[in-house]
Parts: sequence; C-alpha cells; structure tokens
Amino acid sequence: MKKSASGSKAPRRARANALPGQPLGDPSAQAATSDRILISAAQLFATHGFAHTSMPAIAKRSGITPGAIYRHFESKAQLLVEVVRYALATLPTSVRVLEPAQLDASDLPEFAASYTTPEYKLIRQLSLEIHDAGSRAHDAMALLSKVNEEAARVISRSVSAAQKSGTVDPNLDPDFAALFLQVTIMGLAHLDTLRPDLIGSRAWHDFILDRVSALLGFRRPTDPDSDSDRDPCSSNEAEFDPD
Repeated sequence: MKKSASGSKAPRRARANALPGQPLGDPSAQAATSDRILISAAQLFATHGFAHTSMPAIAKRSGITPGAIYRHFESKAQLLVEVVRYALATLPTSVRVLEPAQLDASDLPEFAASYTTPEYKLIRQLSLEIHDAGSRAHDAMALLSKVNEEAARVISRSVSAAQKSGTVDPNLDPDFAALFLQVTIMGLAHLDTLRPDLIGSRAWHDFILDRVSALLGFRRPTDPDSDSDRDPCSSNEAEFDPD
C-alpha cells in the first residue's frame, strides 16, 4: 500500500473482482436458474423500469415458469434488491460494500469514483430504479431501508477501523462519512441525465476520487499523467480507461 507524504494510506485504485458470477449479458442456458433470473431481471428493470416489469415477464426471459420464480425470490422488490447486489458483485472493479470482511476504507474513494465510468451504467440505472421502487411500494421501501442501513453500518465500521489504525482523520464522524458517501453515489447515479458527457472522463473520475479521499483524510499520490487539475467539464477531456 502506497502512502502519501503525510504518512496516511493512499486510496486504492480499482482492484480485480475475485468473486465468481455470471456477467450481466444475455443469460446462458448453462447458468444456474437463480443467475438466469437475476440477469434477465436486471435487463428488464433497466430497460422498462421496475413498475413496468412483471414477474411473469422475467420468468419467461429466464426460461422458467411464472410459478417457479417464486421458489427463488419472494417478491419483485426482493428480486430488485438482489439484482443490485448481483450486479455489484459481477463488476470487475466492484468494492464489496456489503461485506465487512472485504471492505477497507481506502477502497471507498475509488468505489465512488467508479460511478463515473461507462462500466457502471447498469448500476447507475438500477440505483435509480430501486429508489423509485421504494417510493411506490411499501415492501420495496422496507427492503431498501434495510440495505441502506446495512451498507451505512459497514462503511461506518470501515472508517472507524481506519481511524483506529491512524490512516483516516480521527475527528471524522464515521456515520456522517457513510451518509456522505451514499448521498454522493446517489447523485452520481443521475450522471447519465445530468452530464452524460462526463461519463468516462478521467478528470471527472479523479475529481470525485480526490474529493472523497480528502473527506476521509486520504491524499492520492501525484500522478504525472493525471488530468485531475484540468476542468472536468471541458469538452476536450480524454476518456477514462479502466485499464
């Protein structure tokens, strides 16, 4: 782990995903039934929205009967929540936000900045869908609240652990830091509508990385090839290359 001049750990760049999972493309006939359901549901939720996607339609796309889908998922709301979890787990640069054993506070800046990349388009769409569903359906809201609270606790604990090890600002409120990160990510989920031209911008990615790093007390090492000092709204920005 690299350290900044101040001695604090530097925020991590994206890391490879070691978890197995079927990519969110077209569902394979060889994939497990639950995977086929999740992949099909993700595509339909992103294309038609939660309200206009039915369980029978998801079952048909998955190659199973409508009744069989309820042996895997109790409701459409639960399926949407699991789709978001699954989508995050299958992204190559995803941070395990809901897995305490695999979350390090130094991963958080890159996790937020990843929402500016083209690879996270489906995650941005699903993030908006799950919050929209929460405003329409009581069961979806209950599940969403549970997931949000769980994520906030995991993030807060990772920040607290980093404070104890001396790598994060000791004066930072861990709960507020977790809430700030969640609000920032939710705002970035609207990027496709607000500023689609910034999706893939290396300067915008680095701007988000730097701001979240600064909040947590990290300092990113100087990158001579970085565009972070340039205006992220410039139309001449180079696209972000995750490799």
